[in-house]
Amino acid sequence: MEKLNTIYERNKKWLFFSLISVFVWGMMAHGYCFVDNNLSHDSLNEFHAQIFGNEWKIQLGRVFVPLYRDLLRSDVTMPWLIGILSLLWIGLSVFLVVKIFNIKSKLTVFLTAGVFATNISVSAVAATYVNDLDNNMFALLLAVLAVYLWRRMRWGAVLGAVCVAGSLGLYQSYILVAVTLVMIASIMDLFRDAKWQDVFLKGLKAIGMLLAGGVLYYIAMKAIVASSGVKLNSGDYNSLDAALQLSPSNILTLVAGAYQDCFTRLMQAYSTYPSILVKAMTLMMLLLAAAAVLVWLCGKKTGLGEKILGMVLILLLPLGMNLIYVLVIGASHDLMVFALWLFYLLLLLLTEWLVQQWQGMGKKERLAQCIRVLSLLLVLATVYGSVQFANGLYMKKELEYDGYFSLMTRIVDRMEDEEGYIPGQTPVVFVGMPSNKNGMIPGFLEYWNVIGAMSTDVIYMPEKTRYQAYFDYVLNTPMLLAEDDPWMTLRDSQLAKEMSPYPAANCIAWQDGTMIVKLG
Repeated sequence: MEKLNTIYERNKKWLFFSLISVFVWGMMAHGYCFVDNNLSHDSLNEFHAQIFGNEWKIQLGRVFVPLYRDLLRSDVTMPWLIGILSLLWIGLSVFLVVKIFNIKSKLTVFLTAGVFATNISVSAVAATYVNDLDNNMFALLLAVLAVYLWRRMRWGAVLGAVCVAGSLGLYQSYILVAVTLVMIASIMDLFRDAKWQDVFLKGLKAIGMLLAGGVLYYIAMKAIVASSGVKLNSGDYNSLDAALQLSPSNILTLVAGAYQDCFTRLMQAYSTYPSILVKAMTLMMLLLAAAAVLVWLCGKKTGLGEKILGMVLILLLPLGMNLIYVLVIGASHDLMVFALWLFYLLLLLLTEWLVQQWQGMGKKERLAQCIRVLSLLLVLATVYGSVQFANGLYMKKELEYDGYFSLMTRIVDRMEDEEGYIPGQTPVVFVGMPSNKNGMIPGFLEYWNVIGAMSTDVIYMPEKTRYQAYFDYVLNTPMLLAEDDPWMTLRDSQLAKEMSPYPAANCIAWQDGTMIVKLG
């Protein structure tokens, strides 16, 4: 116990500063979402995971999600609790990053917290898939913890492998956070005069940790799938076997695509600033990072082996950050790319190193200080742009949610006016999707590129489970949907084709005691 107290006392300053910084950025960016309940898309369908959600997660290979929910929160989606847990996991992740890189600057920690908390992978999940936000952030924490254990403990790679397996079992793409942090740590070791042989051997241990974690995850996944009787999803980007479709002929194309996608996303930066300003800021940050690398390369103390290994790692870093692009055959999206934004962390570390390198060297020191200040301001502006973007994204979703609620209320009113309709007893078939597409909401054009925000539809797909979820959870209205066979038969019937969508006079028809409602 005394040893634990000693560890706590030694680390509490940075622990609390990391947590406070994350909660400041996190509440600025996501507080809007945490106190709202705009269910849409998958979060509508998976509002109660025991009804639908847990089984789907196992099908996707995210086999530890049901256990996580059982231990840390219920199967019901509760945005405020989910939000607080998410920020806690992010805050602990930032603290571990502080320890991994031995960061001593509060400004660097504060901005790193902003990079982590306002990442588009956080905002996109919170906006549309809030049911998954906290377990995804726990996957992030486990990935960072794996790197910390590898970095700071003699046999840490063994324990790190268990963390890697846990991260993979929650959301697979966060393994790339571990990959990226290992690469950045190796680069910074070389910058700080480590021998290339030591860095290379430590890197091999990291590779072993990642591979061992993958094996542990595979064993656990197969056991859980077998015991649950659930069949793994197969054949699409969301499945574990997507990478099996890779062939030697398209790997090079996908690798090139991963590099292009990496730089395209960085240039976009998901900001409310004018596009040309975002591109200029990103280009300037790339140039500042390149300048620090050039100074290191020109240093006389740096050996040839260190320079070669360092440049190999730097050139491979964009691929390491965005390897998911290759693994899902180019179908990566915003929820999968958290690791890309660690570029800002690398920039902060490089410019901090440059100040230390030129300390006491007159004009060079002043130049290094200017570069450092400029990098801090650029990252600060980028993070604040992400804060604004997140709030705009949540506002877009809320406006659509309210509009949809109004539309569906009018549709139900129309149904209840039909003679012979008894709510909750009359079988109903819905054809198409509600016609609530009056074009993009003015001022929200840039948000349509974000996964989950690419339409105005709350129900999103014309599936029975989604309609049932909307009536159960949002409208709280009794609704008996027809059985599967009549549902499919009547949706494709000639009668349905001859009907006009709501609000037309003939948007409702009857057949064999079943009400058919054509929405779109």
